[in-house]
Amino acid sequence: MKISVIMPVYNAEKVLPNSLESIRAQRFRDFELIFVEDGSTDGTVAMLEDFAARADFPCHIVSQPKNQGVAAARNRGLDAACGEYLAFVDADDRIEPEALEEAVRALNPADGPVDIVGWDWTLGFEQNGRYMRQADYDSPLQALKNLMGGTMRWNLWLFLVRRELLMDNGIRFIDGANMGEDMMLMLKAFSRASRVMQIHKPLYRYNAVSETSLSRQFSPERRQEISENLAEAERYLGEGPYAGELAPYFQYLKLYLKLPLLISADRANFETWYSWFPEANQYATANQALPLRIRLLQGMAARRLWTGVKMYYLLIYKFVYGIIYH
Repeated sequence: MKISVIMPVYNAEKVLPNSLESIRAQRFRDFELIFVEDGSTDGTVAMLEDFAARADFPCHIVSQPKNQGVAAARNRGLDAACGEYLAFVDADDRIEPEALEEAVRALNPADGPVDIVGWDWTLGFEQNGRYMRQADYDSPLQALKNLMGGTMRWNLWLFLVRRELLMDNGIRFIDGANMGEDMMLMLKAFSRASRVMQIHKPLYRYNAVSETSLSRQFSPERRQEISENLAEAERYLGEGPYAGELAPYFQYLKLYLKLPLLISADRANFETWYSWFPEANQYATANQALPLRIRLLQGMAARRLWTGVKMYYLLIYKFVYGIIYH
């Protein structure tokens, strides 16, 4: 089996059809699909069972008796996977028909095994969805700097990962730490990878519709989960080959993690930004890889210039972006 596709599923009855059909449409067929059903209470289970019965490729349903969260679900998926490589698809997104085919084509065994293949993505399901290009990298260290510096996304669905890389290095998710779990795992994976590569083709469609407010997204419980995953990544990378070169990047990463809190007119979000990872605030303008406007925004926040932060939000996000993306 070349690829194991892992999909955690919880109460996804309304969004599953599009995702399932995109997997059924894959041109590359040497793969298995592993659903991790995480204690759904709607019609999800029946939908998965019907799909598995009709599938012309191996399709397995791993059931958890009660909802345990995406991190535990993904660990169960890792336990069940048999493929040489792992791919991840979320239940409310789509994977392009050529995605697995393109990823496998990039693996050139003549040059030795590739540990991680990344690709670009599309924001939105509509025909005019925005093409989102990942930053370039030709080494694990450059990829780590991109991820930690805020110029590259770490979502699991952006990568094909060699299963033995995770197994041989004891890389797993932290059960119960369901925010930032993909960040933690991909930082660990890149820190132990040898050969990595990036395909500049949009092979995944991310569903841009989200009703999660900032207050909920960055609730004390979720901030604790992010902090736990970050601390584990920092510990792990600190024992790895790039520890000395990544020290300032952990501060950039902390700033990147809390940046969404500044895209708001709510002063409470600003105060949360200032007090969360306060040790990183002194690096607010240091990351030259970020656009000047982001460094200016973070610089104002670090100096507690709330009025400037609020005006930035109203001018750039509400007015300028409102016109561009209306």
